[in-house]
Amino acid sequence: MSLVLRIDADCATKLMPWPDDEPLRALLIRAGVGGSADTAVYHRRAVLHVHGNVQAERLPLNLSAWVLASVWRGFELPYGLHGTVMVTGPQSEALDADLAAEIQTVCAAVAEVRAEWKDRPPVGENAARAELLAAARYALDALRAPTA
Repeated sequence: MSLVLRIDADCATKLMPWPDDEPLRALLIRAGVGGSADTAVYHRRAVLHVHGNVQAERLPLNLSAWVLASVWRGFELPYGLHGTVMVTGPQSEALDADLAAEIQTVCAAVAEVRAEWKDRPPVGENAARAELLAAARYALDALRAPTA
């Protein structure tokens, strides 16, 4: 079955079935992001679909999507990604299983760090961003490490 992934602003992820019908795909993306969608490419095998009117809607920051895009690009993005983000393959294809696992790993790492902040808040915004990016890179390195 073909799948795509939804990343919610609270760090939750959900694999969703990806229909064969192009109009149904467009409806799924629109429903997922909560309105018209813009696309953003941070990885050659993935497309992030984000809400097209973030400023007017005042959507919450999606730390998981921001961390994912930053790690994929190899530097800290100077802007945030907001609201629910849908991730598909290029040209409206389904996601590869290994890429879906990578996305879920990053989102889980971000959720874990955010949970730790309840007892140990970061000392500032720069430290918070650095901690999130380091946790995501570490989790991805562990995922990609060869198994013996």
